[in-house]
Amino acid sequence: MTEWITTSDGTRIAYHEVGAGTPPILFVHGIYGNRLGFGFQEQYFSPTHRCVAVDLRGNGDSDKPNEPYSMAQYADDVAEVIDHLGLGRTVLVGHSMGGQVVISVAERHPDLVAAVASLDSPSNIPGWQDRFHGPFDHLMTFDGPYRETVRSFLSAAYLPTDNPEWVAGLEERLAGIPDHVIVRAWQAMSAYSPTESLRRMKCPYLYIDSGQPDIDLDRIRELCPQLAVGKTVGAGHKALQDVPDQINAMLNRFIQHADGIAAEMIRTGGVFQYNFPKA
Repeated sequence: MTEWITTSDGTRIAYHEVGAGTPPILFVHGIYGNRLGFGFQEQYFSPTHRCVAVDLRGNGDSDKPNEPYSMAQYADDVAEVIDHLGLGRTVLVGHSMGGQVVISVAERHPDLVAAVASLDSPSNIPGWQDRFHGPFDHLMTFDGPYRETVRSFLSAAYLPTDNPEWVAGLEERLAGIPDHVIVRAWQAMSAYSPTESLRRMKCPYLYIDSGQPDIDLDRIRELCPQLAVGKTVGAGHKALQDVPDQINAMLNRFIQHADGIAAEMIRTGGVFQYNFPKA
């Protein structure tokens, strides 16, 4: 059932919740998405965890103000949802651009965050946006061919093994999003640099990669030594729906052992390794 909170600036943010148990898990969708994409994760985790999914401002059933958006504002909205629901320290799971949102929450509101996981969020790597989003930024203006640009960019984010319906349905999904949201959400993502968020974030962090190009995870680890890394097999940007068994298993192991995993990553420099006795 859809519910709403009204943020301190008067924007209504939609959410729903299922399940019970700790730690609570809050799911954040990617650019041009909505909270309905985490059904497999809610089904898996709700028997043992309180699960909440939100629509970021401009998306789904949330208000869509025609004004500049920012990663900081998205993060503060999520923090207000956590406060409103009394969730306490929460595990945040973000898909794609949602990955930038969750590390921003961890930076800006550390007392609310137990751990974060980002699913195929290459813009969390410093410099990645400049290389891959930057060449399109001049087209993503109200005077430019922004819808055609988005279709072209997003359609490339899938592997041959992915469900073909994701690409086939892209046109219909984008048609329901207002023009100002298309432009302003892209601009919010392009304007964001993850460097300070990664440097200041102290909670356990899981990054799950699904095939993005030029993923320099060592660069993240320099800033965030508690980083743990997972990798999907045979699934791209919609892995949370195409191979939920893989995603759910990695998330579950991480959530159950987040602090220990983070400590091991710091101790070993990012590689789980056996400690054989000396001969």
